[in-house]
Amino acid sequence: MKTRKLTVALAAILAAGTALSQTSTSTALATELDAVLLNTDPVPLQSGEDADISFHIVNNGTVDAEGVSAEIVDSYPFELKPDRKRSYSLGTVTPGEEYQISTDIRVAEDASDGSHNLKVRLSKEGFSRIIDIPVEVQSDDIDLNLANLRTTPEELRPDTEDNKLSVSVVNNGDKEAENVVLNLGFPDFIEERSSFSTRQSLGNLNPGQTKQAEFFFDTSEDAPSGEFQIDSTVTYTEDDSTADIQKEESFGIYMSGKPQYEVVNTSSDLKIGRQGELRVTIRNTGNEESTSTRVRVLDSSDLPFSYRSSSQFVGTLEPGQQGTAVFRVTPESDAVEKEYLLDFEVRGVKDTEVFTTDTTISLPVQSQSSESDSSGLPVVPVAAVLVLTAAGVFLYRRSEDSEETEETEEDE
Repeated sequence: MKTRKLTVALAAILAAGTALSQTSTSTALATELDAVLLNTDPVPLQSGEDADISFHIVNNGTVDAEGVSAEIVDSYPFELKPDRKRSYSLGTVTPGEEYQISTDIRVAEDASDGSHNLKVRLSKEGFSRIIDIPVEVQSDDIDLNLANLRTTPEELRPDTEDNKLSVSVVNNGDKEAENVVLNLGFPDFIEERSSFSTRQSLGNLNPGQTKQAEFFFDTSEDAPSGEFQIDSTVTYTEDDSTADIQKEESFGIYMSGKPQYEVVNTSSDLKIGRQGELRVTIRNTGNEESTSTRVRVLDSSDLPFSYRSSSQFVGTLEPGQQGTAVFRVTPESDAVEKEYLLDFEVRGVKDTEVFTTDTTISLPVQSQSSESDSSGLPVVPVAAVLVLTAAGVFLYRRSEDSEETEETEEDE
């Protein structure tokens, strides 16, 4: 009887040991599964607001995890939005494999600043455990917003310099924001003038306080008309934390179009002492119509030219359209044969606003020596002289032959 009791007891111990071993193995395998935060929007999450959150399930073990499922568990201060999926069946997760889950949650109104845990239950073959995913939350104690947006000039245009954008940062919360910095992200056609063109440090902002930031920039020639977006990021810290907190926001700025002018071709036939023609072809490279377009020679009193008219009317030019101004120019007798630099102004009107562009062209002037001698008589080419000489000799000889024939006939 004692022997039987001992055998039964030993069997029970072995069975218990096997069960414990299986449980330990199952637990070890289950703990190889983990949930890791990828990103949130906004960063950090705001108390009392909805948020997007993404995390992934990963198998950090060395064997396959089969029958894996994940469930988002409501736990203060986070609650899954009612219309979002709560449970996910992942099946077999191999070592190193990742499954991404993205969803929307609500953050409690009274959530405090700092790190809070989003809870996810991971299950595998009847065994489960809760994984805590740390997520940063910001309370409404600090609420920074942009206001009083304006530009100088009020109407921005392409191909302009030293424009200014003014924007205020307001703390609408009831707690001081420290080390406030405003960063702007300009599109490519906005050209920075300095390292301060996109970043302004504003120091600390007390509750209800407003500080203004100013950004200086140029606009490129190919800047498109219409509204464009500028991305902004406000970075600050709290008095009880050294970690940076960011708030991102975008706002629209309007770019007005304008006519722009480019000289695309010039031609001339100017010679010293003679009136010639200068043709200047321009194109409207802007994105707005140009009316009453004119091309005018700028002050050139130090150049040896006189003009029938120094201003020529081109008319209306649509975007991309060309027009030609024709000038009657006389190089004075004391001019020398060379290329002169001549300055022009192209002027046009959009609505009631006048737009101008200055340009310089190279204007060649030739002497008249290729067409006349010093006495002003035409200069006959050498080939023509040879032809005339040969013709004269031929006619002279023919005349002599004719006279000899006549004399012979008379003698007979």
